[in-house]
Amino acid sequence: MSFKKNLHTAKEILTFSLPIIAGQIGQMFFGVGDIIVAGRYSSLAVASIGVGAMIFAPFLMTGIGVLFCTGPLASQLKGEGKSDPTLLFNAYLVSFIIGIILSLILFFPELYISYFKLNPEIVPHVIMFLKWTAFSIFPAFIFQATKEYLQAQGKVYAPNAIIWFYNVVNIALNILFLFGLGSFKGFGIQGAAIATLICRSLMAITIFFYMKSVTPFEMKKNTATIRKIFKLGLPISFTILCEVLIFATVTVLVGGMHLVASASQNLVMNITSLTFMVPMALGSAISILVGEQFGKKSLDGITHLVKGALTLTLFLQIFFALLYLTIPHFVMGLATTDQAVIIYGSTLLFWVGIFQIPDGLQVVLAGVMRGINETRIPMVLGFISYWMLGLPLGVFLAYERAMEARGLWVGLAMGLTCMCIFLLFYYQNRVKKLRRLFQN
Repeated sequence: MSFKKNLHTAKEILTFSLPIIAGQIGQMFFGVGDIIVAGRYSSLAVASIGVGAMIFAPFLMTGIGVLFCTGPLASQLKGEGKSDPTLLFNAYLVSFIIGIILSLILFFPELYISYFKLNPEIVPHVIMFLKWTAFSIFPAFIFQATKEYLQAQGKVYAPNAIIWFYNVVNIALNILFLFGLGSFKGFGIQGAAIATLICRSLMAITIFFYMKSVTPFEMKKNTATIRKIFKLGLPISFTILCEVLIFATVTVLVGGMHLVASASQNLVMNITSLTFMVPMALGSAISILVGEQFGKKSLDGITHLVKGALTLTLFLQIFFALLYLTIPHFVMGLATTDQAVIIYGSTLLFWVGIFQIPDGLQVVLAGVMRGINETRIPMVLGFISYWMLGLPLGVFLAYERAMEARGLWVGLAMGLTCMCIFLLFYYQNRVKKLRRLFQN
């Protein structure tokens, strides 16, 4: 394929992906909105809500990771010229099973909260936050499953517009429930958790009724479909969890260093999480597009899309890399005025810039793997890359070579680069096998 055709394909993928990218950024802004409102209430509210959200996040990502396979499964059926109006209902059943388990764990934080060694002042508020948000995990899963399903049908605008609409609702409810209005005194910190529960529930209801209006939906249990969702989805969930937890582990380790290092780490994590939403959304989009070609048994269609997606990702990640490598002080200055934090954070952003390209490529390649029903091997490769190669190297450099937080980020860069290389080789291997499979 010529470079010109690659660019044309990249443009088509970007057009399809833009609403999904906007939606991913919108989902991240829910947390940003909570913290902004809480910051005007009290520092205790910021600390309590921030820590509560941090504990809640891995539970949420565990379920969402499983449901990421809903889109590729639906698009594969579309590629085969088939439809299964029961697929989404069975994804709901999976959501219910996972939701019950995770909600129960979240509802009893007294059993494990002591292991986090939190400031005693915020502990009761964190416990309260987790108890309320435990009820929101099932509606969050319903929304994600429906969003993935609709995107596979080519309906990408409405689901992601719903996210931004409820961003506004979330901020309004946070203000109302934290501060009160008129004779209504509000609920204080508890109000943020209540706002989260209401918004997630309304999002699930809104997208469900939209889905019912635009696509067939049948409430019929199919054990084979449920097994398939678990078979494909659980490895995706574990892979995402591996990456989420490795960054969380680095944050905890840096938190044990001096204050400037810890503050810099938190700001860098927030900045990089925002740009990470772009390749993450591209990975979600390409899993759907490749899934349809996989259903059609079109190897040319798959390779055509993958080349275009990797070209697009390369351009976008080069842009982000240049941002972090050339103007790190300016980027840090957008988040803080503390010169010590700006200088220290800029040294971390250098390594963030270094791994932008492999990080973006590995996320998109993981999406390709989901599209062709390959999730187990990427799970193993993720564990090896992050936990057996990246983290040990980072710990060695941080503590044995006195590189502090920089050493841990060098380890992250190495882990992400290894994952990218592993997935590139694995993709080439799968293409050869798919060629034989489709020919037969």
